[in-house]
Amino acid sequence: MTIQTNVAPESATVDTAVDLWGGHPPGPVVGLYSFPKSGNTWLRAIVAAITGMPTGPHILQRYVTDTHYGPVIASPWEFEGKHWYFYKSHRKAVLHQHRGQKFATDKVIHIHRHPLDVLMSYLNFVSENVSPNAGKSLPVRFAKVEDLTAEEMEALFSIFLEHGTLFPQNRVFGSVFSHAKAFRDARARGEDVLILSYEGLAQNFSDEVTRIATFLGIETCDPERVFSGADSRTKQNGKFFWKRRTGTYAEFLTEDQIGRFKARWGAEMAELGYD
Repeated sequence: MTIQTNVAPESATVDTAVDLWGGHPPGPVVGLYSFPKSGNTWLRAIVAAITGMPTGPHILQRYVTDTHYGPVIASPWEFEGKHWYFYKSHRKAVLHQHRGQKFATDKVIHIHRHPLDVLMSYLNFVSENVSPNAGKSLPVRFAKVEDLTAEEMEALFSIFLEHGTLFPQNRVFGSVFSHAKAFRDARARGEDVLILSYEGLAQNFSDEVTRIATFLGIETCDPERVFSGADSRTKQNGKFFWKRRTGTYAEFLTEDQIGRFKARWGAEMAELGYD
């Protein structure tokens, strides 16, 4: 797959895209995509462990760049004789321009998660426990998910029920369903897209990690070492990563809410492999 993407040198602007290396940097470019709160940070840590990146402050941002915070083509990581460029994005379309520098993406990995677990993780993220400013446009402000009253949870759930996202004004990310469909469609067109699920990684880590390595063309991969490396990068104090398990939504949503969501989005959930 060759997908045009952009990032800028410091001297360039968004309006003056620079085409270096004839449109392709000197090494593979891999985009890690997901709707927010679907496991992309875990995926970043897994890719870092597969390719032997060291742990330490700022390593992920330097070599597996979150495009919200930095340019894609900045610091290549050398592994198995190649200079790799990895980046993370929550956009529902592969970037064509980013900070003014043109380049081509060779491969895309997309990860999705049960939509209601996405909702719960998103609620944790916008709480005062983690990042309250991220939820300033929501009708409810709260310290942590466990503190939400039934009425408050219903107000927030209703937004997600109607739109498939807590932030329908953000058309760049789209909904959890339109986001996943965009990458399924890209794969159907023959583009080089690997689709993963959070649940698949949680339930069958070894096979899924091997699938990632094979997709990237990486010859050596020890899933136990990768698990240990990724785990050490994502162990925190229960704030950002919160539960780190599947099916959490059943602890916070009523059977009626879950049933209403399935009635509204059942066909789309089935396409993602959820009943």
